[in-house]
Amino acid sequence: MTSANLLKASFEADLCPETHAPRVRFNFSNGWTGSLVLRALRPNGCDAMMASVAAFPTGQHGKGKTELGPTEASADEAMNWLDDVRCREPLP
Repeated sequence: MTSANLLKASFEADLCPETHAPRVRFNFSNGWTGSLVLRALRPNGCDAMMASVAAFPTGQHGKGKTELGPTEASADEAMNWLDDVRCREPLP
């Protein structure tokens, strides 16, 4: 783990600027960040039917390094994809 990753929060949450849906970012110790955006929100705004996931080197969001994962993932699919990101080799 690099010293930069020690200073980075483990989690970040906001609303996706395009859809205004809840988004959570997971900053893993290997230097990668996984992002999960809830999709197909129910009228209560808290329950969702699916999620979109993506990954990028921590701190590099929006710099052309984002890898898109499933866009209509179930809970199992989203968590499995994010776990694969968590298990990647550390970035230099």
